[in-house]
Amino acid sequence: MICRTYETDTLKRYKYVVTLSRYKGKILMSRHKERTTWEAQGGHIEPGETPLQAAKRELYEESGALEYTIVPLCDYWAGEREDGADGAGGMVFVADIETLGPLPESEMAQVQTFEWLPENLTYPEIASVLYRKIGFGFRTGRLLYGTGNPAKLEAMQRRLKPLGLELMGLKDMKGEIPVVEENGATPLENAEKKAAAYYRAFRTPVFSCDSGLYIEGLPEEDQPGVHVRTVKGKYLTDGEMLEYYAGLARRYGDLKARYRNAVCLVLDEAHSYSAMEKSMESRPFLIVDRPHSAVRNPGFPLDSLSVDIPTGKYFYDLDAGAADEVAVEDGFLEFFRKYL
Repeated sequence: MICRTYETDTLKRYKYVVTLSRYKGKILMSRHKERTTWEAQGGHIEPGETPLQAAKRELYEESGALEYTIVPLCDYWAGEREDGADGAGGMVFVADIETLGPLPESEMAQVQTFEWLPENLTYPEIASVLYRKIGFGFRTGRLLYGTGNPAKLEAMQRRLKPLGLELMGLKDMKGEIPVVEENGATPLENAEKKAAAYYRAFRTPVFSCDSGLYIEGLPEEDQPGVHVRTVKGKYLTDGEMLEYYAGLARRYGDLKARYRNAVCLVLDEAHSYSAMEKSMESRPFLIVDRPHSAVRNPGFPLDSLSVDIPTGKYFYDLDAGAADEVAVEDGFLEFFRKYL
């Protein structure tokens, strides 16, 4: 299900109304007699009704609200097709309830207040978009990290643990994982392409990251940039990567390098955030021509050639906390604190 929002009076023709109601600082939701899930008050606009009249009627019938203020918030459309050929539109209202009476005899069995959106929603794709417009989201902090690389997922899980986020990887998802062509000119473009594709596929909040490797003093034609694994059009295996970058180090001497990192977070159809900040860059490190050992960390093959400048240790010899800080910089934590 796709949900999009617009300025009020954009659609002109409305089939439904939805009211996001607040009571004593919390959101008030209703449960249908035939369902165990929660939903906003709302429904069809009856013949002869204005959207506001319909919203007031539905609010009373489905919550028992007696005294309240109600104002338009936006228009919305929901459907299954990206081109908008199906689905229907409606008007969204916000109601601040002062007095609740008994729940009238209707199709609703119960009303309840929540500090956060509950997980068991009747229309989760629509609710997540609309309630975010008034500052309410899910409490669980469950996020899909758009990677199939277990090592990268584990490093990100450890690094973001202080934020209370529950991260899943692409291998945890049901359904076909889309193949995304990473042909952007910058890490940010690639991160945005991947996040958008994974959101379309799984309809769940998702973020994707991408990196570019930049080496001081290296001729432009040898700069890897976003093509860390691709050289002269060939996609390198882990072993071929080590051979290639060790060869550059033998040719030019130890290489002082850094990763420039980008992230894109897609929460729903209406809320997407991306960044490629200085605070997300890795600190400078050396790429040397002598591999650490025969041990290889799947997903991070260059770590066996990478040396931390302040300590002189290979990345493989750093303790887990320091290694995670190298893999996931502080800027990522700041980004998620800002948008979640």
